[in-house]
Amino acid sequence: MNNKKNIVLFSNTLWFFEKFKFELIENLNNKYNVYCLFLKDGPPVDLARINKLKKKGVQFQSLTFYVAVKLITRINFNLGLNYKPSLNPDKVVVFTIGPILLSGFIFFKYRKVTTYVLEGLGRVFVSRKIIYRFLKRLLVAFYKILFSGCNSVITLNYSDAIYLAEMNISTIDKIKVIPGTGIDVGLINNRISSGEFNPKYIDFMARLIAEKGIYKFVYLRLNLLKYYPHIANQYKFRIITPQSDINLISNSEKKYLNSLGIILKPYIDDPFQYYVSSKVIVVPTNYGEGISRVALEAAYIGIPLLLSKNRGTEDILPINYKYFIKSDNPNIITLQLVDILKDQKYFEKINPEIKNLIESRYTTNESIRAFNCSI
Repeated sequence: MNNKKNIVLFSNTLWFFEKFKFELIENLNNKYNVYCLFLKDGPPVDLARINKLKKKGVQFQSLTFYVAVKLITRINFNLGLNYKPSLNPDKVVVFTIGPILLSGFIFFKYRKVTTYVLEGLGRVFVSRKIIYRFLKRLLVAFYKILFSGCNSVITLNYSDAIYLAEMNISTIDKIKVIPGTGIDVGLINNRISSGEFNPKYIDFMARLIAEKGIYKFVYLRLNLLKYYPHIANQYKFRIITPQSDINLISNSEKKYLNSLGIILKPYIDDPFQYYVSSKVIVVPTNYGEGISRVALEAAYIGIPLLLSKNRGTEDILPINYKYFIKSDNPNIITLQLVDILKDQKYFEKINPEIKNLIESRYTTNESIRAFNCSI
């Protein structure tokens, strides 16, 4: 007889569950019946791993309009999974803005056992656009209603936690901080020892949106071509982004990027295939995000990072790290890139310190432990 309690994990994409670590879901499956609810598929996922989880009893369900109506009306709360008797979740964990907003309608009855996970505050909280300023006010008001009656709110860095408390969005006793989603350092070390590194690209690995700094990256390339042509000829630039974002770029824009020596590549399940050829990874974001997974993995591997100092990045690098971006001015960023390309000894010196920090705080096991203690 199955005496496990029920837990619903609700995210924006199916891919998010892979990003947030299948290891976490497997761990939860030891003590819960796990139901993974999502809005859309997202980028390509490891279907073999998902099928393995399904065989262990983990359920995955897309939130179609039909399923949403069933959930909201409570006519037959079984997620369309033929689970009888009707499912009553003992815990609900909701990730990212979209599902958090929907959960206010779908899981309002279960708000006292709900945990909200904020990977980052998102562009709504940092964008200067008028529409986002307006949405921010609405979102803050909605968050206050939801968070006032929930079990806990999880952030991935202390800056976000402090912001939620200062803005009175949530009470400090409910806010928990976990060290990101973690990385498998054992697996990465095996890849490092077996990989053949040939660093020849300056990389940008993110969504193609202004808040992620894509325009800064393009102007960085233009500056190199104009003022440092020998460096521009030595290193091509590479944009690694979801295929869905590449599909949105016009053919003329693609031709223009190609004329600058900027290569477009789709993000893949195993970014290590890109890491082995990365000379520098540029992370020029002003996004209100948490801990950048790219920055975390690259820092651990030892790839030089030229990145914005924000809520997440300042947690995973030494406080005196030399190559936090000093200005939005592309001329200054260009000078920093030129310096970073000449400073290999610096990264050889600080890499042990960075690896020790990540191994002590940002491993998958540490994240699972912290997550389980927070829900």
